[in-house]
Amino acid sequence: MNEALFEILKAVVVLVIVLLARYVIPYLKALAESTKYAWVTRWVELAVKSAEQTVFGDKTGPEKKAIVTKFIKEQLLKKNIALSDEQLNTLIESAVFEMNGGKQ
Repeated sequence: MNEALFEILKAVVVLVIVLLARYVIPYLKALAESTKYAWVTRWVELAVKSAEQTVFGDKTGPEKKAIVTKFIKEQLLKKNIALSDEQLNTLIESAVFEMNGGKQ
């Protein structure tokens, strides 16, 4: 009787481990990825607003964008987050569009 109970307990433990590996771990990975994306999006928005308010003089849009791009790339390196230049460009353009109230 005791041996049968032990075998059932082993089967339950194996089942729990399989379910964790199948469902919980991918969920936690997706959650971590969405948190990274939210962090990057927030920092891009803040960097764009900061550049708009603090960069004075004869700096044009592309020069401000270069400042923001450099800052965000530094932050991404510190956080060890990989993002392509195209993705970063899209996030910056989106933040500028949103900052301008959705006007082109």
